[in-house]
Amino acid sequence: MKGRTMRFALLKYEGYTLAILGAMLSKGRVNYDTLIHAANGDIPKDLQDRSEKLAPKLACADGGHNKLLEQLQYWLAIDAPLYFWKQLDTYRIGVSKSSESTMFRMWKNGLTKDDFENPDTIYTETLEKLNKDINDFNNNPSQDKFMSIISNLPDGFLQTRLVNINAKSLRNIYFQRKDHKLTEWRKMCGFIETLPYSHLITAGKERE
Repeated sequence: MKGRTMRFALLKYEGYTLAILGAMLSKGRVNYDTLIHAANGDIPKDLQDRSEKLAPKLACADGGHNKLLEQLQYWLAIDAPLYFWKQLDTYRIGVSKSSESTMFRMWKNGLTKDDFENPDTIYTETLEKLNKDINDFNNNPSQDKFMSIISNLPDGFLQTRLVNINAKSLRNIYFQRKDHKLTEWRKMCGFIETLPYSHLITAGKERE
């Protein structure tokens, strides 16, 4: 099997320190000044020690009690097939996505099997027909030709998106999809296990 395949990259993450200190507000261990100092990188050692013990307990407290995970943010670059994106789009809370233009890429270069996940499953005649339509559209744009291309593009087409997602949403994904029949979801869950603070995302407990 040649060409691209589904891939992930962590671009940035942040929020853990303030998230865990925010969770301590209700216990009276943190106040306004503590948060201000923490934002400048000044965190008392006793609070650091407490956070290491408290965070895993809170992360497991599903059912709305693990709000600290909502404030732990990740920015991910994901290159995935359209059929994966359609399923990921069901996760709306705590998820924001920006995507490359599928049409611009197709219009510019045409299509090859390397543009698809599982390229050996893409029919050669499908690509030939799509590329003919793309070429015809470039020479003489029409709504009919445009709709023909859109309607017949296989869902295995790989599209890159920038995803901003919080740890709580990643936790939902992990426990709901780690044994999914689609290989792409199992890849996603394996990637989640490599993220910073993944022990909070994957912390085991019977979910409510």
